[in-house]
Amino acid sequence: MNKASYTGTVTATGGVGKYPLSTETLDFIQEQIVLLEALAGIGGSNYILRAPDGVNEGVAVIVNTDKQIEVVTIQARPVFTASVKYLTVTTTPHNIKADDETYLEARVLRSAQFTTGKGVESYDINKFANVEGKTLASFPTNAVLAAQVKNMPQTVLNSLKDVLAEKLTAKTVIGLTQKQLDGLKTACVLSCTKSVALFGQSDYTVVITQQGGAMVRQELIQGQDQHYVRTFNGVAWGEWAQQLETAMHLDVKIVGTTVYLRHGALGADCDIVLLRKKRRSAWRSTGGPNAYAKNRGYKKKRQPKRQYVHFKGIKLSKGTPGQWYVPKCIAVADPKADGNLIGKEMPTLCASLFYQGADGNCRIQGSRKKMVLKNQTNKKGTQHRGYAPIGVQIARLKPTGGKDAGGEIVRMKYRISQRKSKNASGTVFYRWMRSFSVE
Repeated sequence: MNKASYTGTVTATGGVGKYPLSTETLDFIQEQIVLLEALAGIGGSNYILRAPDGVNEGVAVIVNTDKQIEVVTIQARPVFTASVKYLTVTTTPHNIKADDETYLEARVLRSAQFTTGKGVESYDINKFANVEGKTLASFPTNAVLAAQVKNMPQTVLNSLKDVLAEKLTAKTVIGLTQKQLDGLKTACVLSCTKSVALFGQSDYTVVITQQGGAMVRQELIQGQDQHYVRTFNGVAWGEWAQQLETAMHLDVKIVGTTVYLRHGALGADCDIVLLRKKRRSAWRSTGGPNAYAKNRGYKKKRQPKRQYVHFKGIKLSKGTPGQWYVPKCIAVADPKADGNLIGKEMPTLCASLFYQGADGNCRIQGSRKKMVLKNQTNKKGTQHRGYAPIGVQIARLKPTGGKDAGGEIVRMKYRISQRKSKNASGTVFYRWMRSFSVE
């Protein structure tokens, strides 16, 4: 930094401390102030160093239109609020009168204030370093920054620990004891062999995860995807509890004409429903009885498609979680018309999908073609075999009717085919055969 010797200057005639007061001297002083102003750039481009409080002025550091670091005062009012959008800087020139002479624009005063509208020289408030989400934060002091730097090693170690925990692969352990298992409270995955027997098995996988600062969760995985979990509450371990599948997932298998289901642990509000796929009309009504008079009775064209619908409101029975069982009907939408289906299995529930029409021809619901036996001529519009798309799903039924989106639909086919047979006289004949398949 440049330096002026105001009190120690010696003149040619022997005078001491007679530094000349001139415009050059004042310009020299102002240059030093501008040099100090450049130090404000250490905090960044734009930031609020001190916010006004309604009585005292604030201070802001900006990069002005000349791309120079500048320190400006902020008027005491208005104070910062969420509605502030800009910091607007106002430039006011001042004239000076001295010795009966006016010096035009001898001084230029610059001040700023918070505004909601944009002025001639305005700076977006959201681009200030300590303004985030309409909130003005205190600018960190050197003491705060020093504390953050001091804590940085621990922060880095915690971050590294999290990264390692995410990338940790299973480690093989032979002969794990009960005491060692109880002492595992750090996140890891262990593949245990010839270890302490748990639920009759000595080979298993243990997954340890930390939950917060005190709780620890151990998950035991055995054999055919059997899961057991226990939790450490900071004082002692809880009991092992078997984890059954809770997702809205169904398994289906078919043996002959019998359909078997298997599901996980279902909530009391979950039901297993039977669906069938049907065509949706290409027209939809836009004016029901509650519509405006001008819309009532009108209909609008829409994209035709096929969709799954709840078939006769049939609800199927639930089984023991994780075990195969034969589902039966436990409820229907219209007990008067379909009450005979209660307690019946899938073959009976789907029987009405294949029917004989009033014209004496057999048909499958949802198909225009007639079904004919092979000893009959297969003309246009007829077929020897076909199927009706059906499905089974876990869903929550609404009290006002209908159901929610539910879980995945197990798509099936109710198939109609023919079986060739001979009677006692050797005559060949055909008969209808019903079966199920899973897509």
